[in-house]
Amino acid sequence: MVWEQQLKIKEQELETEKVSLDSVKKQIDSVGVYNPAISGKWSVKMSCTETSCDGSAIGDTKTEQWYISYNQNTATVRAYSGPVLIRVYVGTYKNNALKIVDEKPNADAVIGATLNFINEGRMDGIREIRQKDCKIVYVLNARKLK
Repeated sequence: MVWEQQLKIKEQELETEKVSLDSVKKQIDSVGVYNPAISGKWSVKMSCTETSCDGSAIGDTKTEQWYISYNQNTATVRAYSGPVLIRVYVGTYKNNALKIVDEKPNADAVIGATLNFINEGRMDGIREIRQKDCKIVYVLNARKLK
């Protein structure tokens, strides 16, 4: 009887340990890494490839200047149209991809982008704008500026 109780206690301890290790692994998996090659000024060309929103059409293009910096392992992207700051994104870089979302999300739209690191001067990816009843998808081509 005593041996059985000790065995149950050991099983509970092992289960608690397993849950603890799983939660630590999840925290590590969610942490981004620092890649100095993505810091700096980028010219980002966007081409609309999918839309179900009024006022947007497939083939629409626009170009923005993105300034990418780091605060610890969090990437910050300041997007400019000409001299005007239009949006700030935050996110992480891991597995050769920069994943960012609008710093100030609102109920009207969720805006996010994923850029895959190709080399020190190029990233490609997608940007998605999800609104209540529609979405817009852009293909992104980013070139690093000197």
